Amino acid sequence: MRKSIFRICVLCLTGSLAACGASPSASDSNSDSVAEGNLITVTLPLADSTGIDARGDYVSARSYDTIPMGRIAEGDVVEGKFRVANVSDKPLVIVQVITGCGCTTADYDPAPIPAGDTIVMTWRFDSRGRYGQQFKSIEIITAERQCATVYLDGEVYMPANE
Repeated sequence: MRKSIFRICVLCLTGSLAACGASPSASDSNSDSVAEGNLITVTLPLADSTGIDARGDYVSARSYDTIPMGRIAEGDVVEGKFRVANVSDKPLVIVQVITGCGCTTADYDPAPIPAGDTIVMTWRFDSRGRYGQQFKSIEIITAERQCATVYLDGEVYMPANE
């Protein structure tokens, strides 16, 4: 059963990465600690996507950040927050947020983010049935076809019987 759950999560994560066209090894990491009260800030739109390609499409762009979750007792639910900042001069529309597995959720206000403004997204990871190193993804996809990915990285351990 555990191997099946692991395979499903790996497939979910792989499919999620394919949607963004990336792999975790290609990521730039920002390891601000949620435990210390620091929130990472994902800035959109991305600077390298301001142009239009030869077909008249927006140039796709991606960014990556990682939030360390630390050690988590199996069965615990961990949650945190991160910011999404609109650094453009027009409203930013998030069209989809994709999590890599059913154990991870992300909540946010779907209203367009005004120019120069910031919103806070809340994430939650449920460790029930998970063991070992966990690397979960949250993809933020904009109307301009940009993809910012936030990874949650932690280790789930089996607590000693009390």
